[in-house]
Amino acid sequence: MISTEAIRRTSPMVDARGLRSIERIASHPCAPRWNRIAGDRMERDDLRAVEDFRDALARERSSAGSEAPDRLRAWVRERGAQVPVFRAQVRDPSTIDRAWSSLPTTSREDLATRPEVLVPDDAALDRMIVYRTAGTTGHALLVPHDARATACYLPLLELALARWGLDAHIGGDDVAMLVGAQARTVTYATALSAWSQAGFAKLNLARDQWPREDAPARFFSELAPALLTGDPVAFSELMGRGVTTRPRALVTTAVAMSDVLRARLVAHFSAPVIDWYSLTETGPIGYACRLQGGAYHVVSHDLFVEAIDARGAPVAEGKRGELAVTGGRNPFLPLLRYRTGDWGRLDFSPCACGDPMPRILQLEGRAPVLFRSAGGVDVNPVDISGVLRAYPIVQHELVQRADLSCELALRVLESFDLTDLERELRVLLGDLRLVISHDPNLGDRTGKVSPYRSELPLEE
Repeated sequence: MISTEAIRRTSPMVDARGLRSIERIASHPCAPRWNRIAGDRMERDDLRAVEDFRDALARERSSAGSEAPDRLRAWVRERGAQVPVFRAQVRDPSTIDRAWSSLPTTSREDLATRPEVLVPDDAALDRMIVYRTAGTTGHALLVPHDARATACYLPLLELALARWGLDAHIGGDDVAMLVGAQARTVTYATALSAWSQAGFAKLNLARDQWPREDAPARFFSELAPALLTGDPVAFSELMGRGVTTRPRALVTTAVAMSDVLRARLVAHFSAPVIDWYSLTETGPIGYACRLQGGAYHVVSHDLFVEAIDARGAPVAEGKRGELAVTGGRNPFLPLLRYRTGDWGRLDFSPCACGDPMPRILQLEGRAPVLFRSAGGVDVNPVDISGVLRAYPIVQHELVQRADLSCELALRVLESFDLTDLERELRVLLGDLRLVISHDPNLGDRTGKVSPYRSELPLEE
């Protein structure tokens, strides 16, 4: 058992119930190896702030359309005096109201090369927590964060569960788990103050982390997590390890998932799979609409999302652009037109599900890329995705070389004959060199890969 003193160093609000939650997880006879002592670092004022945020989430959901809402413009003006990058980019405060789209953007490069200009002068630095991004789309970043802002993830998850018609209350004896399947990652057991001391575990399914082969199945069965979060690779591995728990939902990161895998997960766990769009720098941005496949509603009222072009100008409504985010609740990283590096279309029309917040359509974590057939015809990755979706694929990476040859690496849920897949792809790509291979280790380091890459310039 972890010492109570060690737990309280990272979980100041932990009480007797929380200690029981941690003990139940950490000391389970089938528990995996734990390599960290971690907690939510919440204090009493933080809990009140999270409650206020939970109330505002329900009260302030509306669509402001493609224009930055008044409350967000006011927030930029208020922060302008304290954030160095805001001062540099908003020299004339009247620009916020009369020429929003002329305000310069910020990006990962700013965070990587000069993070100090993004942190407000009045920030309470003794409260700062530093997270490291995975670095799968470039260099890893060190992102300053805050315990209160991190705890606000929980009301956002509650909102997504409620919008899907599920029981959104998690607390007391409940357990939530974040599941990974990586060679190395941080693992720990803790309790969450903002969920009434419910237990939480961050786990790694790598086989060398468990006491025996059947340990994961018993661990999940006996702890019966109310919520599972993770990526498609981890959820696929859960099925492969014989885990048959029945959570309320599986919340998965916005990594492309085949229809076959999604259907298998829903059937296996008897629970819906809810896609979730979030970045370390921004926090949660969107959750999947329960009625419109491939659409993500902006999840929080304190974020303004734009689709912009290379110059930072908004693209025409309904057109594809790079997603930029303003706002948020991280006191160490207020965002002003922050380029996410992800691409999509914004839809402000009413949604049948009833959520008034805008939707992000055709979300992809990459810049536009086109493939070219042997006959010189451009091929959209959306059409290729339509073919791949029908097969039991967990992850894929398709690369087109400068000579038009293509290499497709697959991490599959189960083996299948590649002949039919190749035939369907050749309808799109024609008679070029196409190599399809199984790679069971695809994405092992982080669970993320670039699904489409091309050596051909987009403008050719």
